[in-house]
Order: sequence, then structure tokens, then C-alpha cells
Amino acid sequence: MGALGPRRARGGAGDGGEPRMMFGHALWLARRSLGRQPGHTAIVLLAFTLGLAVWTAARAVLHESTSDPLASARGVYLVSVPHEGGAPVAPGAIHPPSLRDRVLLGSPHPSRKTDLFAAMAAGSADGGPLVPVVVAFCAHDLFGMFGIPVRSGALWSPAEGAGEDRPVVLTEAAERTLFGGASGLGRTLRLFGASFRVAGVVAIPAPPGTRASLHPIVFAPSAVGIALGVRPPLIHEREDPSGSFDALAASDNGWLELLVELPDEARRAAFQAELDAHVARERARGRRVLGAELVPRERVHALRVDDPGTTLFALLADVLLGACTLNAARLLEGKFRAKRAEIAIYRAFGASSRAVFLELLLEAMLVAAGSAALALGVAVAALALVNRVIHLRPIDYHLDARSSAATVAAALVLGLLAGGYPAWRAARQPPAKGLRRS
Repeated sequence: MGALGPRRARGGAGDGGEPRMMFGHALWLARRSLGRQPGHTAIVLLAFTLGLAVWTAARAVLHESTSDPLASARGVYLVSVPHEGGAPVAPGAIHPPSLRDRVLLGSPHPSRKTDLFAAMAAGSADGGPLVPVVVAFCAHDLFGMFGIPVRSGALWSPAEGAGEDRPVVLTEAAERTLFGGASGLGRTLRLFGASFRVAGVVAIPAPPGTRASLHPIVFAPSAVGIALGVRPPLIHEREDPSGSFDALAASDNGWLELLVELPDEARRAAFQAELDAHVARERARGRRVLGAELVPRERVHALRVDDPGTTLFALLADVLLGACTLNAARLLEGKFRAKRAEIAIYRAFGASSRAVFLELLLEAMLVAAGSAALALGVAVAALALVNRVIHLRPIDYHLDARSSAATVAAALVLGLLAGGYPAWRAARQPPAKGLRRS
């Protein structure tokens, strides 16, 4: 660093030579300083890498778990029908309608509409072994509302969905699970003790930077599920549902989702007026209905992913990263304090405080850059281990470009924070004071 004086004299004032030479020389000194103390450098790298790797893996898992695969849907609303009594729900949450409210699907105002409920089933393909699958009962319009493309075959028609043909549509994951990678088109699938015909296979879209869901889902017409008396597991209980499907259907317990597509304000206002009229009629019949409202699907998704567990998981990752950064800052400060005599000598031979600060800051930034590279490798290995060990996971976790870029950016910012203050303190120390302490 003592050569900074002569180098500064040779750098052209107008051609930018001085800044370039100062930066290059400071970078060379920073690399040499890290190489002279490999043990200390390794400890600082480990401190940074640990926090960054955990933070990166956690953010990748959160990004994939909370992404919305149906984010492209616009103008889709869920019908919420609050009642007197029953268990309280979170503010803004959906009050599921009952089967009595399914008559709203006869409205002419939505451009597309569907009911939706789901149940677990033991599926058997062509008399083969039983495989657990999720069966989603819905109307034909669901696929168009959410832009779910058909990969092979076709969707059932509205007439088929209301008949006794019992067509089903599989996701790609369900076709792999049930038919072992072979095509399921036209083959027979037994669900709930009844035979279904596979009409098509759809590809559930994955959000940008994520992978498709691993959950095997079978879509079937809701009319078929109601005719078979399939009892959904999720019931917003408002009265005793008894043990039979007929008793559940006649009760006010909420277990349906009613989704409507209202592309403009005129349609939305007209359907809301129809909801109000429906509530008035039902109250006149003695039902304890408090009202009905349209809830945007985006708000429902936000409520589903914004749970305390997710917040706590993200907070713990942030806290660990902050603690590791603080530890790295203390390690760097200790190293810079140990170099105070060397820094004082450099200053005495003409090096400026700015040059000293740049060299020390670059030392911290090199550590941060190395830690980012190591953290990305550790995070990739950790996510691969999670995919291998945890079988009941919704998707295959992986490190996408967005999470990788966030890790690199976080490492550089934290490198500035961890090394900036210790470097500033070391650079502003008068040379005489450093020489006297030595």
C-alpha cells in the first residue's frame, strides 16, 4: 500500500487513471491480506455462508410454496355467505356457501361459473392397486376461468358433466401416479366405488420460477359428486351435519366454493344485486343468512398464504442471517484492529485514508462474494436433500434465478454493512496513534 503515493502521482488527472490504479491496487492488497490469514478468512466465510445458505433455502421454499399458479385469472370472485352461529373465521375470510346456495350458478350475469369441493379418494386404475388422490368436483368452466390448458384428450362437455357418463380429467401428476407414466386417455378409473372414464389430461400452470405441483388431482363433474353423495372433509359447521350426505345437503353447513367470472363492473353489480335478492328470499324462508358478498380470488389466496407459520419461518431466516452478519462484522473489526500498526505505516508512507478504506472494504466484499457462491451451492444441496427426504411435499423445491439473484444482492449489501463501519474506523485512525500502540 506504500506504493499508492507514486502510483497516484503517475495517474492522469483527466483520463481517470488515478481511480483505476487505486482500485486495482486496493483489490490486489485485499486479496493478499485474505491469503495471509487463511484461518481467519475461512471463519469469516463460514459465518457469512451459514446465514446466507439458510436464508436462501428458506426464501426458495417460501417462494415456491406461496406462489399462485392461477395468478393469470382476472375478474374471478368467490361467493361468501356469512351466517349466524358457527365457528368464527378470520376477518376477510370466505364463509363457504351451502348446497342450498348452489342455485346461484343459474345466474346469467357471470361469463363463467363453477362450484368446487374436494375429497380424498383411493383411486384404482383398470383394477390396479389403490392410490390416494385428491378429487376436485367442479364444472366445465373452471378450466377456462383459470387458463388451465389441455395437454391431451378433451374436457367433458356441460351435457356430459350433468349426465351419468362420469368423465374425469387428470393432472399430469395424477396420470403419472395412477398409470405409471402411460397414457390414461379412455381408460377406467374407480373412485368412491364407481367407475369413471378418463377424458383428458391437463397441465396445471406453474408460477414463474417454480415447478409444477406434485399433488395428483382428479377433476370430476360436481353433479356426479353430489349424485354419489361424496362428503367433503372441510365443512364450516353451523349446525349438526349428522352422518349422511342428505342431512349435510339439507343443512346450512358451508362446504362449497362458488366461483364466478365477472369481467366488468356492470356484471359484478348485477350479480351482487342478485345475491342480495337471494339473501332476502332465504331469510324469508327462515335461514339465518347475514348477507352475501363477492370476494376477489387474489384476496383469498393472500389470506391462505399469509399465515403465522409462514411469517415465523421467514422471520427466523432473517434473524439468523442478521446474527451471522453481525458475527462477521465483529470478526472483520477484530482483524482490522490487529492491522492498525501496518495501516499506520502505510499511512506514514503516503497512503490516503480513502485508499486504506477502499482496501479494507474490498476485503469485506471479497469475503461476501465468496460466501454468496458457497451459499448458493449449499442451498442447492439442501433443497435436493429436502426433496429426497420429505416425500409428502407439494412440489419439488429448487433454487430459481430470482432466489439466486436475491442471495447475491443480499451478500453484497451485507458485505458493505459488515465491512463498512470497521473499515471506516480503521481508515480514519491517525498514523501516529497506530504507531504508538504498536
